[in-house]
Amino acid sequence: MAQQYLVLDIGGTFIKYAIMDRKAQFIHQGKVTTNTGSEEAMLTSLEGVRDAVRDFEYEGVAISMPGRIDTATGIAHTGGAYAWLNEYPAAEKYGAIFGKPCTVANDGKCAAYAESWFGALADVNYGCVLVLGTGIGGGIVLNKQVLMGCSGGAGELSLFVYDFDALADSADTGAGMGGWAWTSRISAYSITKKFAQLKGLEAADGIMLFDAYDAGDPDAIAVLKEYARIAAAGIMSLQSVLDLQRYAIGGGISARPEATAVIAEELNHIYDSKKGLPFSKPEVVTCQFGNEANLIGALAFHLGRD
Repeated sequence: MAQQYLVLDIGGTFIKYAIMDRKAQFIHQGKVTTNTGSEEAMLTSLEGVRDAVRDFEYEGVAISMPGRIDTATGIAHTGGAYAWLNEYPAAEKYGAIFGKPCTVANDGKCAAYAESWFGALADVNYGCVLVLGTGIGGGIVLNKQVLMGCSGGAGELSLFVYDFDALADSADTGAGMGGWAWTSRISAYSITKKFAQLKGLEAADGIMLFDAYDAGDPDAIAVLKEYARIAAAGIMSLQSVLDLQRYAIGGGISARPEATAVIAEELNHIYDSKKGLPFSKPEVVTCQFGNEANLIGALAFHLGRD
């Protein structure tokens, strides 16, 4: 029998899981509900996964999860939406449920592992994954290696500074809630909120926004253009530090090919209007693996640790 692994992607509402082989072929998939409220709720959900795959044999457990993760020790210093995850021995606790060796890695970095392994970044040495969703997940690839940083915090692109004045003057202690962070302008929440305001609605979602875009609604077109303009400006700013070959756009918005296309168009406009920049213009493409990127990347990280 081929070597098999249990791979999990811990999200805010569901834990997606899969039995996969060493070539990232999916043998079995499913999901269980969870909530962000407590350790007890998390462990109960993981027990549900364990029970769901009891008929499968697997050699180890690979986990993608939010937060700042020390991948060497399996400690989750933070947990994103899981606020109780603070200096938490995630690999030890979760591994005990399954009785197998367990690795944990940040979800944005897992997406970068996946795309660098055999996805949109497979043929480049220097690249970046931008996962545009509730916030901005990310992973930076340098010389074919996903950058972790000295504390596991590299690639936290939600907090890439968009407005230096707002950051310097802000008295808020929230992570970017003062309007200074990139995520305050190009997260799914921010652009659907902007569209709702323009249409006089209490709320809107991405489906409403793109339905209106497809229908030629000028407000939807304006919102997507502004989103692409700010995304492109951030990419150029990152490029001045990293000088990468390619940026791969992921997250829910990447399901719409025009989302990547308008970002690339705006980036071209920036470079055309600013001659003599001392760094290259990168490609902008769509991620290959979509919602399966975190699972594939968690496996890639796990195999690299064998």
